[in-house]
Amino acid sequence: MGQNCPLDPGGNRPGKAAPDPDEPTQPCLAQSESTYLEETVTIPTRRVDGRTNSRGTVQLNKRVGPDGKPVWEVVDFTWGEVGVATPEVGGGPVKGGVWGGYTVTNGKVYGGFHDEKEARRFFEDLKEHRIGSDVKFTVRTNPVSGGLVWLGTRLPWVGDDFDRYMGGSEPDRKPTSEYLDDGLTGGVKADIELSSIKVPLKGRGWVVTGSQNNLQNGEKTTYYTQRGEAEAGVQIDVSRLVRLLPEPARTRAKQGFADGIDAVMVLVEQELGKNGLKMLPGQRAQVRAAVKLNPSIGLNYKHRGGTTWAVTQDENGNVVRLSQVQNGQDILYARVDGKLKADGEGAKAQGTLGQQWILFAQRTLTEKTMDASKPEEREVIERYLRDGDDGAVERAWDDGLGTMGRTTYDNTGETSKLEAKGDGGGKPKSRWGIFEIGRETERHTLQSAEFYKPGTGWVPWAKCR
Repeated sequence: MGQNCPLDPGGNRPGKAAPDPDEPTQPCLAQSESTYLEETVTIPTRRVDGRTNSRGTVQLNKRVGPDGKPVWEVVDFTWGEVGVATPEVGGGPVKGGVWGGYTVTNGKVYGGFHDEKEARRFFEDLKEHRIGSDVKFTVRTNPVSGGLVWLGTRLPWVGDDFDRYMGGSEPDRKPTSEYLDDGLTGGVKADIELSSIKVPLKGRGWVVTGSQNNLQNGEKTTYYTQRGEAEAGVQIDVSRLVRLLPEPARTRAKQGFADGIDAVMVLVEQELGKNGLKMLPGQRAQVRAAVKLNPSIGLNYKHRGGTTWAVTQDENGNVVRLSQVQNGQDILYARVDGKLKADGEGAKAQGTLGQQWILFAQRTLTEKTMDASKPEEREVIERYLRDGDDGAVERAWDDGLGTMGRTTYDNTGETSKLEAKGDGGGKPKSRWGIFEIGRETERHTLQSAEFYKPGTGWVPWAKCR
């Protein structure tokens, strides 16, 4: 799943029963779906590698307020990262490296949709505009090339058209809130290869601070977030197993690999055609003869987790509330990968095409709030602002102050990826660098919603549905 916007937007009616004082008053997230497109470029240098990364995400969220009425919102955000990475190190069956750098995220929330069809139409249009083209997105958002695109959008007469063509222009609808954060990011990647079995391991994390401005009521929320994800998989090299097959099964399997390369070539030509390029028959035959396909299958497990602490002030600078959001997700994927290798004179190139499907996934979102309008809770907030003791705030929540809501979701979705790199004359690291791009779609369907009631425990949150 991609990430959410860091914070969620935040009376009795005549003839209605008084609300439960322990029930959260902030809107709950009843449903969410998102698509992201992410690219990474690693550029080799003499001692360390330069690394750039960007991700564009468009989300459609359904929120339900304390009155039980649903409202939809569309979240549009992009992050960029720039840093350094170690070249691939290690020996024998174990290879890997680490990286770290600076990250910045800019996002907008388009809320206030009371009709789901209208919200979905806006979501689909914005998704196509922002991340419909892999090439445009990569050129526009990569920290290296993005500056040139920005200059192009400032050209007289043609700048606005160019911005719209590249997917950077803003929609006509005005956002209801916007946010900006920055901080540090880093990660580790390793591969363990044991004969026909490969165990890929990945981890990455972020520590960021930022602020979100509510453009409707003037509230400003300052937040601090720590989040990370860890990933482990098992892949079986099918091409090695094929060598053990008896004839004629081995020949049929090799013909299947050849058909797979033809299918890939068709996809490549289709992508080239979208960008006005065409592969000639002679070029196609030359590439086809140089390419070898090594497929693999396996499973992949990923855990995502994060915690955000936030303080919200009204338009006059007065503290309104203190909140915490904990986000955890576990995902099990089935995966299929195909490694393409091409040998040329004095150089080699290889690419990996991969696809993952969610077999099982569950996400849990826990949101806690202290209301500054209540004296006891205000005292907790002031103590936190004075000494930063978040443990004391946690104990106050556990003792019954404030409100706590917990929602659990079932997830479905899939991820596709492409990685390409070129080696120069057998040098120990890639001379041309490494380019990776991936696209993920994910849908979160509410399974249960609860809020915490002191003396009783977690009880059903009926309005969140």
